[in-house]
Amino acid sequence: MAGDPGAGKTIFGSTFLYNGMDQFGEKAVYVSLAETKEDFYEEMKGLGMDFEKYEKEGLFKFIDLVTVTPETVEKEIELIMSEILTFQPKRIVIDSISTFAQLLGLKKTRMFLHTTLGRFIKSFGAVAFLVAEKPLGKEEIGFGVEEFVVDGVIVLKYSKLGEIVRRIMEIPKMRKRSVGRAEYEYIITSKGIHFLEIPELVRGTEEASTEKITTGIEKLDELLAGGVYRGSITLLVGMTGTGKTTFGLHFAITNALQGRKAIYFGFEEPIGQLIRAARGYGLPIDEALQNGLKLEGWVPEAKSPVYTFLKMKQMIDEFKPEVVVIDSLTALREHMDDTELAKMLRYLSLLIKEHNITAYITLNADTNFETVPFTKASTLADNIIGLRYAINEGVIERYLSVIKARGSNHSKKIHRYEITSQGVVIYECKDRTL
Repeated sequence: MAGDPGAGKTIFGSTFLYNGMDQFGEKAVYVSLAETKEDFYEEMKGLGMDFEKYEKEGLFKFIDLVTVTPETVEKEIELIMSEILTFQPKRIVIDSISTFAQLLGLKKTRMFLHTTLGRFIKSFGAVAFLVAEKPLGKEEIGFGVEEFVVDGVIVLKYSKLGEIVRRIMEIPKMRKRSVGRAEYEYIITSKGIHFLEIPELVRGTEEASTEKITTGIEKLDELLAGGVYRGSITLLVGMTGTGKTTFGLHFAITNALQGRKAIYFGFEEPIGQLIRAARGYGLPIDEALQNGLKLEGWVPEAKSPVYTFLKMKQMIDEFKPEVVVIDSLTALREHMDDTELAKMLRYLSLLIKEHNITAYITLNADTNFETVPFTKASTLADNIIGLRYAINEGVIERYLSVIKARGSNHSKKIHRYEITSQGVVIYECKDRTL
């Protein structure tokens, strides 16, 4: 197992040992040339792994070789082999084999890996993880010999995109095993290392629902010929100040009060600010929060795209909402590259359709009602509502248009609306265009 600095190699190896002891009662040995026993125990306790407990139970041994020298390394290897033979662990981690290579030299390291350690471990059916350093910017592992004498190679990669920390595991080699995917993303939390595997999401073959649910605004329901179809995705496009969040709050609150569970994912504003805004618009958010509405939010730039998707999926799987609002796509877009964003939107679309969820997604962008900024969301959306404002005789006026509504005989005209103390109020059709 090799990795960039900060990729979590020590945590990965430690989790491998700890799970073996905790879940299967298997003996484990950690050979450290990197940190002392005291430091290791303290660090792992902070991640929820109590190695000292299993040492007392006779399941774990920590071999401290931090102070080994070139003159004594071969003698220490003999002691390690003797310790392993006596203890007979099922799981072993050596951290790091790169340090052994520095002390032994390439020829002796290869001999140690191939003949001594390999045969020794396999003789009693153990599994060993050898931690190797992978210098930043370089592709070779350690000293370039380790990967040729082991049965499998796991590479941990650490990268930053803006403020996002992304960790990826690649498996370029694994004898007698079929590797399902080229890479897996993982995160390190206060509870250790966790893999974020995207589940198999498949486009459903069942017929689309003909049931329509409310947008939360009576006049908008009328413009959409009765509301939006259950299981559909609606994209609200408009510049800052056009009221996208207010439309989303109408949708989530009204449906919650009609008995549909709803989650509002807010990436633009703090939750407290959303509650204050809803109260200011006369929307009964306090009642909705007691009747099936959840408000969730976090800072998107602090998380990777896959993490964001899986956190949303976890909440959807647990809460089982019928209605979801994502406010806004722009907040996510600013901290993801186009490829990652497209993947996440695709995953979200499949997830929403799989659970027959009716969703609102907001996008901060200008539209003249004739064109919509191209994003993956615009192609995946069943409905697109454009919002914009104009200054007429020194007064700001807001306008909306239903640009797209699949399967509905929707209004084709432009309508004026206002955001009042009673929320969004839409007026009769405007004959002229902007």
